[in-house]
Amino acid sequence: MLTDHEKILLKDFSTDEAWQHVEFLSTLDKTSGTDGERKAHEYVQSCLKKYGVQFEEYVFNSYISHPKEASLKILSGDLANIECITHAFSPNTDVNGVEGELVFVKLPPGTLFGGMEGLVDEYKKVGAEGKIAVVWGLPGPTVVWAAELAGAKGQIHISGENVLHEMIVTTIWGTPTSDSSKRLPKIPTVSIKRSDGEKILKMMESQKIIVKINARVDTKWRKIPITVAKIPGTENQEKFMLVHGHMDSWYVGTTDNCTGNAACLELARVFNKNKEKLKRGVRFAWWSGHSTGRYSGSTWYADNFFEDLDKNCYLTMNIDSPGVKFSSEVGGGGLMGTTDYVAEAIKDVLEISKIQTRVNAMRAGDQSFYNLGLPSVSVGSHIPQGTPHTGVWIGGSGGGWWWHSAFDTVDKGDKDNLIRDIKLESMLIYRAANSELLPFDFNKVAKDIENALQQIQTRVTSGTFNLNTVFNRIIKLNELSEQINKMKPELINQADKKRLDEINEILMRTSKILTALLYTYEEKYEQDPAYNMGLIPPLQQVGDLAKLDPESDEYSFLKTKLIRQINRVNDRLDYVNKILGKIALQ
Repeated sequence: MLTDHEKILLKDFSTDEAWQHVEFLSTLDKTSGTDGERKAHEYVQSCLKKYGVQFEEYVFNSYISHPKEASLKILSGDLANIECITHAFSPNTDVNGVEGELVFVKLPPGTLFGGMEGLVDEYKKVGAEGKIAVVWGLPGPTVVWAAELAGAKGQIHISGENVLHEMIVTTIWGTPTSDSSKRLPKIPTVSIKRSDGEKILKMMESQKIIVKINARVDTKWRKIPITVAKIPGTENQEKFMLVHGHMDSWYVGTTDNCTGNAACLELARVFNKNKEKLKRGVRFAWWSGHSTGRYSGSTWYADNFFEDLDKNCYLTMNIDSPGVKFSSEVGGGGLMGTTDYVAEAIKDVLEISKIQTRVNAMRAGDQSFYNLGLPSVSVGSHIPQGTPHTGVWIGGSGGGWWWHSAFDTVDKGDKDNLIRDIKLESMLIYRAANSELLPFDFNKVAKDIENALQQIQTRVTSGTFNLNTVFNRIIKLNELSEQINKMKPELINQADKKRLDEINEILMRTSKILTALLYTYEEKYEQDPAYNMGLIPPLQQVGDLAKLDPESDEYSFLKTKLIRQINRVNDRLDYVNKILGKIALQ
């Protein structure tokens, strides 16, 4: 149920104020590193000044890739030139292009941001080496990387029904490093429409098809800006929730992400107006480098404000594609046991009795803070699947067919849906900033870890590896978390502010360790690749032992590695149980 303060807060939001931002930003092509992107940041900053919100602009060098031109020519058969586009970070071909025989590779569903497991083998078993692969679906980073590792010369994606969707094909998250730059794509990638793809596949059934791909991509270092607004809390001024969204877009990008930029502006205006009601602070960030730099803006911020984020940021929320026309389905999610907290906020704002939530940890969408251990929450709306308005279903543009195309114009947004989504987002922020205890439920997290361990264990051949030491620590985590959950009402009612601050510090530290443990492989000073690696990534290779000869070098090498990873996971869990015990055992 909404409190009186929450009802007042919701009344402060203005449909007209938010929509005027959408209309202006929708006049600008905001490709990263261009004049349009810079003017969009200038606009946001002028609005923040008008609202009296403190902000900083940061400008830095980022490795940005602009797709330019592409051609696909059939050198055999009845077809000639096929309409196509290339993608960010696809390499340039020389004047002669890349010529080769086509081979069809049937890939499993869900590979756009899926993991690498088994993908290279799919290419190898059909003989993709030295050929140009044809696949169904959007050019996700793993699919292009797998084709390259399998020795393919190039790749053609059959994706759009009537629209070709702009994409980025590198697996590197953020600006490349001296290590990750080795994964910059080396084979050209193009996308074609479904109708053309079906014709090509039909031809391949009866004859060998030779094609030539030409691609031109402008990849270089470019100066890009980000804008970060700060609204301090009244009690714990140094602690903050980071709310963010990307400014740059493909073309004008009304629903991806002018509506999100407008939402952040309206949230900043209203929260600044009501800042005396915030116990903890809120930061709002507008990133660049999202679409053509693989989240380079948010990653730069994670790198350069590492200490501040590590010590003081307790929660994040990415705002991408709210306020979409026809988006009648509302949902949300979160990490670290926050799903009930998210569901209650949505139900209270919409005055409904039930809402579906999920544990949401997709390795995409400027979620550049998982390696630091920062958990996230989300709320959003989507077009119901199966309607004439949906296209490629990954959530961008609310599932609209116009996603990542020149058709994402102002008529695809909806001002009433936007204000609804802003109010939902505001309640997650307001309640997190004012909760006596941070909204984490580690009992739910313990169950998530236990389920992940059980799935990993099912891939282990009897006797090859034992995860019991990890299971024992999860049992302890579950016991402590249950006890803390039972204690929460008493802690809130009886503990003084100093004691609550101490408990919240423990809850925040625990959430960071468990977020990194569950969803990342690298330590917190690095970024994982831009694809999902399964839960508890350090242990995902346990099942690979069953595929190896126990007498082989490879078996012993991998087993040694996994023993060290078990030690790493157990060490993290021991520390978590130790600090949670300071709450539960008092």
